[in-house]
Amino acid sequence: MYIDHKDANSKVGNSKKILSKAIVSIFAVLIFQAQAENNIFADIPLHLQSKSTTTTAFSIKPNIAFYIDDSGSMNDPMGYSCRYYTYTCKSLNPRTNKCNNWGAPTPWSAENDRVDGIPDLGNLHDLIDDPDLPVEQHKSIYYGYCKRTTGEDGKDINKMTMVQHVLSDILDKYKNDFYISLQPMTRLNPLERDPKNPNNRIRPDYNQFYDTSTKDGYEFIRDHIIGNKTYDIRGLIPYGGTPTALRLNAVVRNTIINKLQYRCQKSYLILLTDGLDVGTVPITDSTKYAGNLTWGYDGYFDGDDYRPANVNGAAANIPHLLEYYTKTLATKSFGKYSYSKDFVTDNGGAYNTATNKFTDRRLTDDAGQPWDGPDPLAGKPGHSATFTQTAQTFTIGVGLGNKALTNMQKTAHTYLRNGASPKPNYDPITNPDAKYFFNANSKQQILDAFENIFQEIKGVTTTTTTNVTTAAPTVAVTGGTSADSAVTAIVDTGPWSSKICIHAKNDKSKTSCNRQPTYGNRQLLLNDGQDTYLYSSSLKKFDNNYFKIPNNNYQNNSEWLEGLLSWYARSKADSAIKKDDFVLDYRQRDKVDEKTRDESRRNIGDILDNPIRSIGDNVSVGTDETKYQKYMITSANDGMVYVFRATNDSSHPYDLKFNYMPMAIERQSNNGSDLVAHYYKDLTNNQYGRDSDHPHRYLLNGGFSVYETEKRKDAPSLIYMISNMGQAGRGAFAINIGGNDLISGAPIAADNMSSGNWYKDVFLFQTPIGANNQFGYTIGTPIASRVRVNKDVKASWTSVTDHIREAAFINNGYNYSDNMAQPVQQSPESALYVYDALGIDVGTAGYAKVGMKAGEQIAKLVGPGGSGGLSSPVAYDLDSDGVADLVYAGDFGGNLFRFDLRNPDPAKWTATKIFSAGAPITATPAIYEVENETAQNNSSTNKKLVIVFGTGSNIYQSDLNNNDEQAIYGIYDDPDETNNALIDKSSLLEQVMTYNGSKGQLSSFPFSQQRYKGWYFKLNNDGERVVTPVQQLLYAGIVVTRSYSVSGDNKPKDPCDITIVNESTNVYSRTTQFNALTGSALTRKDPHIHNDPELSSSVGEQGTLAYSFIGGGNPKVTSESGLRSPLIPPGGDRKQPPTCFRSKVGGSDNQGNSIGFEGIKMCPISFKRLSWREIKTNYM
Repeated sequence: MYIDHKDANSKVGNSKKILSKAIVSIFAVLIFQAQAENNIFADIPLHLQSKSTTTTAFSIKPNIAFYIDDSGSMNDPMGYSCRYYTYTCKSLNPRTNKCNNWGAPTPWSAENDRVDGIPDLGNLHDLIDDPDLPVEQHKSIYYGYCKRTTGEDGKDINKMTMVQHVLSDILDKYKNDFYISLQPMTRLNPLERDPKNPNNRIRPDYNQFYDTSTKDGYEFIRDHIIGNKTYDIRGLIPYGGTPTALRLNAVVRNTIINKLQYRCQKSYLILLTDGLDVGTVPITDSTKYAGNLTWGYDGYFDGDDYRPANVNGAAANIPHLLEYYTKTLATKSFGKYSYSKDFVTDNGGAYNTATNKFTDRRLTDDAGQPWDGPDPLAGKPGHSATFTQTAQTFTIGVGLGNKALTNMQKTAHTYLRNGASPKPNYDPITNPDAKYFFNANSKQQILDAFENIFQEIKGVTTTTTTNVTTAAPTVAVTGGTSADSAVTAIVDTGPWSSKICIHAKNDKSKTSCNRQPTYGNRQLLLNDGQDTYLYSSSLKKFDNNYFKIPNNNYQNNSEWLEGLLSWYARSKADSAIKKDDFVLDYRQRDKVDEKTRDESRRNIGDILDNPIRSIGDNVSVGTDETKYQKYMITSANDGMVYVFRATNDSSHPYDLKFNYMPMAIERQSNNGSDLVAHYYKDLTNNQYGRDSDHPHRYLLNGGFSVYETEKRKDAPSLIYMISNMGQAGRGAFAINIGGNDLISGAPIAADNMSSGNWYKDVFLFQTPIGANNQFGYTIGTPIASRVRVNKDVKASWTSVTDHIREAAFINNGYNYSDNMAQPVQQSPESALYVYDALGIDVGTAGYAKVGMKAGEQIAKLVGPGGSGGLSSPVAYDLDSDGVADLVYAGDFGGNLFRFDLRNPDPAKWTATKIFSAGAPITATPAIYEVENETAQNNSSTNKKLVIVFGTGSNIYQSDLNNNDEQAIYGIYDDPDETNNALIDKSSLLEQVMTYNGSKGQLSSFPFSQQRYKGWYFKLNNDGERVVTPVQQLLYAGIVVTRSYSVSGDNKPKDPCDITIVNESTNVYSRTTQFNALTGSALTRKDPHIHNDPELSSSVGEQGTLAYSFIGGGNPKVTSESGLRSPLIPPGGDRKQPPTCFRSKVGGSDNQGNSIGFEGIKMCPISFKRLSWREIKTNYM
């Protein structure tokens, strides 16, 4: 068994923050700063961003030089673990106070009682015989039966390999935070292939700081750490001696000093070595030797006098050799010693005589300012009147051990500790060991050392502050539509609230917001992942710690209930919540100004990309002719689901019945330590959403779907919801909305609110947390569909009598990693999780509570070759029996998958990659069905499915300026093809969209299945992308694309100045229409939106645009929200995709305006003469 013994000096910055009642006002600042880094997505949707950025000094990323010992001894083992026996002193010599009677030794320690930290086998003895110790602490310990320290796989591993693993991990984690230079100590310079021109051989350029947030910078550092055989890059290879101080001269003079960009930029040196300096010293730079020379001898290290005589490689002077140079580096400003050319040779032992110290000297930084220019933050801690340029040194001893040390190894410890920069609590007398030296004897200890160093650096680096403003205080976003009404949401980014506007059929103005829901009957439900609780003033379940509300000397113990939850439940006026001992602000959402209050500003949180869906039977509301569906559901970024029920008041057609808070969904943890509930308090801050220290939070913006079970004679029906968390968290949940329990027939959820325990039946399930949570951030929309689940080998593939389950399909999402402490942008796999949604067999034989429970996992299907995480899925019913046969979904890596569910045994469900687009697929694909013109005899369906989707992303801040080329695709998939299912882009027909100003026109090149396996066309080069699903009108496809641009002040960028730069985001939306079967332009006879007299394929306009359609879709898509169609037994009447419209197509845009359609071909009305034998009662 291997045990890490961490050195006491491997901890940095352990000072505790002491908070008292007198300084309660600083709580809010601390709360936000502690969590600011956890928001890994754009804080505010790109189309809403308008900001004023105040840049303070030190906003430029720091430079970090990795000075890595690659001497031959790095090929040695990391160390040994040994058994031991011990002598304990029995008596001391009265004259010397050292032991004179050791007594008998203990037996050898057991095999499972080994000690680590023994560097080699040269000295297997420790003697503790200090005269100041009491007799029983004098010990003589002998070691034996030693074993090499091994890697995680149990195999031998040398120091260099272990260091390579750690450096690679650190690079991946911090690549965006620093500029990095890799400096091998022995400076091997073998020729290698140029990655940009592999036929050209070059030598690596270590002498610069690389921007590892870029692909080229990252790959250079990574490849020269671990190697890359493709380009003959060897990586770090152990060889030679340990000329630490000698080579340090070149690292400092040529790279740290010469490559500094700005006068305020921080510099850091991390020396990692496994042994003692061989004692070679750099060439002196004392000006005593300068004479009339134009090169060298500028006096940075040695000044104007001769170098001290004790700065040499003599054994007595070695312990302080490194310290001589690093102490100067930490205290003497080096900006004016910077040159545009190398100052010394690569090994630091001679001067580069081609560098003129007069004409090649850099008198100013990259902003054109003098190195010692005035510091605008003078007077603040850590700042002086003028800028200075120094570098802090961290030293890491690798495999130096902490037991059985030789004198040389002890000297190496002293050498590295002396050479490290002092910590803030260093004192040469009382605390001489408080240095940034780390003794690391395992992979974990090396990793911990780097983590401590990087956290220390980040802690002293000042960042920019962004003040968020909004040019337009209200923005309309996507709404939902029913047959008779349209619903839109208007977001006010002042209080970060929304208004839901309901537009009735006969409303003359579709842009007003005269009809709104009422909120006076709100009830708040809280779910902890297991149980649901009803908010009341007597709730006892939770405490401040659950919501991470700081403790104010135990004076605010009830704040979680009387403060935070009261604010969410709106049980009091916002102005009445704050108490003297409460630490949170409790922002007054209704406050317009000092004199004006608007209660509607606190009704509902901001609805950003959240859908609004209505479901249930049509209900007449008052005297209004409009038919409203029974329920309306949405969610908001205050972290709550909103469930409304239709009223009898036409002025307020809906009333809020309850809010539901899924509190226990994880964010950045795999152990439950970081939950959505921990962020609820952020919304109460007075500065919420106003600047980068108080960012807008996504607390629930995942897509959701709502379903009503099949209407059966003499049987109940149930309405339930399945929701992703979106950018708020890693998982999904399902709840009952209303209707009747399928087994008992009793009213449930919102239909049962007259019962005292109504809330206990709302929760269905949520996805796991902790070690079993392998979800990333579940951006996109989960779906549900009926599936067969029967593991019997003789199970029917066609029966709908039993073994039919309502299954929830949840994409695994983005940004998952094993170590959730640090966000990443690529989940390692793209997986579809399938859960039993209700725990009930819904076959035609009758509802039965048998088999799996609600939330039990049916299957996990991993897309082969997937990357980045799966996006929104869509389910398809090939044979029109009401049971899903296939699911399609794309992933962030640009791959498209088919998941085949036709076998009733979930263990035999399959996942197949059918296409790779090479760009993110973040929206749900659309599915069209056509005859298979190339079908083989073994085809079971004689159908092909055209999977239509676009590429693009707008969830990360980096997406704002990303102009990568995106496209829209139509992939012809044969569901029976498994061996050769992957379609290459070269086999697709390329249609061409020609853009001219605000319009674009598609080509109409002929398409045939015999020649092509699909089609595509490229979008505009201004960053146009697809981030919403393609909407279907029979065989036509309609999608709204977006592109972004940023406008603002054009000021020179000097990161060392305090400057204010204003900028805002402009969004440009295009309505793109096309023939989904061929990718070609639509004609006037084809179904289309009438938005352009010329019938352009693309019509653009400034601002956001969204559509919601009623009708026109493919009925064989079984995953769309709404009422389930009846299950059809074998031999029953099966519906096929329509070729004409059987009912009027309707729709509205996100402003509530009705959409005009053309080319709508209505199906002819026909009558069939029936004999009396053919008449069935259900026709009547």
